[in-house]
Amino acid sequence: MRFAATLRYLLAGASLMLGLASAPSAAADTLTPLTPAVPMPAFKLPGLNGANYSDADLRNKVTVIRFWASW
Repeated sequence: MRFAATLRYLLAGASLMLGLASAPSAAADTLTPLTPAVPMPAFKLPGLNGANYSDADLRNKVTVIRFWASW
């Protein structure tokens, strides 16, 4: 009985998500084109090992900058 109820909820949720995904968006008429990309501003950040990293060191490399905040 519990499995059937869980399956019913999963199927209902999936069908709802599929229905929403296929619905036309009202905002589609108001889309604006993206502006051209601008270069990243120059920066210098300390690493965990104490070394400093700048944008010049990372140029032409795939880079992920992860900012962590806890407040």
